[in-house]
Amino acid sequence: MRERGAGRWQLRAYEGVDDITGKTRYRTRSFKGNKRQAQSALAALVAEVESGVVAPKAITVGELLEAWLTHIEHLGRSPTTLYGYRRLVLQLPAGFAGTPLAKVTPKLVDDLYKHLATIGKRKPATVLRYHAVLRAAFAQAARWGWVDRNPIERATPPRVQRDEIRPPAVDDVLAVIDSAGSSRNPENGLVFRLLAATGCRRGEVCAIEWDDVDFDADPVTVAIRRGVVDVEGELIVKGTKTHAQRKVGLDPETAALLRTQWASAVELGLAAGAPPQPSSFVFPREPGGAEPLPPDRISQAWRRLCQEVGVKARLHDLRHLQASMLLDAGEAVTTVAARLGHRDTSTTLKVYGHLMPGADGRAAGIVGSVLTAKRSSEPADRRAR
Repeated sequence: MRERGAGRWQLRAYEGVDDITGKTRYRTRSFKGNKRQAQSALAALVAEVESGVVAPKAITVGELLEAWLTHIEHLGRSPTTLYGYRRLVLQLPAGFAGTPLAKVTPKLVDDLYKHLATIGKRKPATVLRYHAVLRAAFAQAARWGWVDRNPIERATPPRVQRDEIRPPAVDDVLAVIDSAGSSRNPENGLVFRLLAATGCRRGEVCAIEWDDVDFDADPVTVAIRRGVVDVEGELIVKGTKTHAQRKVGLDPETAALLRTQWASAVELGLAAGAPPQPSSFVFPREPGGAEPLPPDRISQAWRRLCQEVGVKARLHDLRHLQASMLLDAGEAVTTVAARLGHRDTSTTLKVYGHLMPGADGRAAGIVGSVLTAKRSSEPADRRAR
């Protein structure tokens, strides 16, 4: 405890030796008051150090984000999710990243969002992603005792106007599939057909192994157990997006095409002296290879073929097409959610609720029929009144 002037003190507590640098560390704090008050403040500082509480002023936003990313990586967060988070963190303004946690206020965060939108030309949806990352990181900081409360929760992120999903026409999708079937890579036609017939994500289709296909089931089913992601050029096979497995039934035509694919794989494998195994990918990167087909290659083929046949649609729209066909036909939301691999039905309703025009018509018919039946059962004199 050092007196720097009248009623001004510098308090310093020993924190130990840094494991990385080997340097002695001290935690310092300024204090205003008399000597007895300063002694009490020093005792509180020593107790804080001994309890293991990290001083917020000693940690910057950038250091918190790096510690948080390391933490969620150990918890098993998806490599693609981590890659996306790290890209956002690296693009934060240096001034904000270097700000001590104790100085981060809701106003400062709102200024950051304004800067990202105006100077950085970020779209509202992107700014909202920054908000989600910062909110999660500061929530972890609060659990670690680095901050008393989460300032991000009191900030004001931009509102994002979500456009209604408009699935492509079935005829357009079939035109692209037919074009793929007669191209130099005809297996792309089956890939697109599976995406449209199951509603799977592109990485999930790339990760299907022959052991996942049950040709003896009625109908034939495909087990969706994993997905393929591309992180900076490296293909990684991991669990599904929701970490849950599901079985999806196939229509007869898609099942027949898959049987043809199996027969072709067996023929090529036997000719090469290496027949396909149960653990072999249905769509390998190279014929007979052990690596799965990269998801980006599917997207590139889809875009090229769409341009050739004059169709405007994204590959992900095949997933939307699956949902729209089932919901419009009156299929239960639970069934649609299960086929798409949604964690719960609320996600399905939030994304695809507007694609249920037939449901409202059926509801109106049910209500009308009940009211009409009730009216017709009343006595004539009562109806007249």
